[in-house]
Amino acid sequence: MRVIYGRGSDRIELTSSGMELNWSSSRGQLSQVCNIRIINSPALVSAGFLMLFEGGLEEKYQIFHGPIIRPERNDKTGEMSTTAYEISWYLQKNDVSRMKLSGDAGKELERLIRARGVNFTCPSLGFTLKDRISAQSYASLFTSIMQQAYDKTGKRYFLQHTRDKLEVMREGSNRLIPVFHPFAILDSSTGESIEPVYTVVRVERYKDDKVVGSVTKEDANLIKKIGRMEKIIDAGEDKDLSGLANRQLANLSKVPKTRSISVMHNDPGAAKLRAGWLIKIAEKDGKITDWIVTACSARWRSQKYAMDLELESR
Repeated sequence: MRVIYGRGSDRIELTSSGMELNWSSSRGQLSQVCNIRIINSPALVSAGFLMLFEGGLEEKYQIFHGPIIRPERNDKTGEMSTTAYEISWYLQKNDVSRMKLSGDAGKELERLIRARGVNFTCPSLGFTLKDRISAQSYASLFTSIMQQAYDKTGKRYFLQHTRDKLEVMREGSNRLIPVFHPFAILDSSTGESIEPVYTVVRVERYKDDKVVGSVTKEDANLIKKIGRMEKIIDAGEDKDLSGLANRQLANLSKVPKTRSISVMHNDPGAAKLRAGWLIKIAEKDGKITDWIVTACSARWRSQKYAMDLELESR
């Protein structure tokens, strides 16, 4: 692991044995956050860039790239500690004006963010927006559209970072898929969660802020087991309210299996994993199981990566 500080054309190596380093991501969070504490560090200033590499300093080896937001030096010990976020942090610090969106939601989002000079790509999300949005941050708009994508299609997305390139990807579509074997797993526990579950779905269609159509679907058996939990979805331009309600109830009424694992490894590819990635676990019985990472907390320790992963069954 190499830790580099950059400001302008200057590059300073921060890697040292007296370094504490961790980074994390979670579902719904745009950018990873990285915290570092260094003994006898040079002065680090806000908006300088923190960069983590596994191997050389080429892009393909980079794990983290983003601005330092909060540098602090301990007045007694001289230790430097700082928090940095990936480049998408700037999406919450810039606002989009009130305007009309008309077209595929993903492509409209791509158009607006690219107009700000950001290298941003987003696939078609499968539904159309014909709305006038209020002035808000680009991060808020991104989060709103991703939530609508989940409501209307049942698909979740995450923001993949490659240096200053941002790419919206469907959960589980990462090109490199880490595989963890039993010898790398220090701890593991399995269960299930009803936190993301809904037993009733009501789809509504509006015109001039008035409800002009409504369809409700429910899973009576699941209501008896875990209670009534109702999700209301705005159909937008979709006129098949019944079909949308059926599809969403099928997605939202599934109780997912969950798993928490702690792993230690020295795989440079797996070091890049983040919330939204698909991973595989080679079980002791020889089976290979698929899991989506919903949260990842990573540390560099004893020349290895230590990771605590929250998982959801694929």
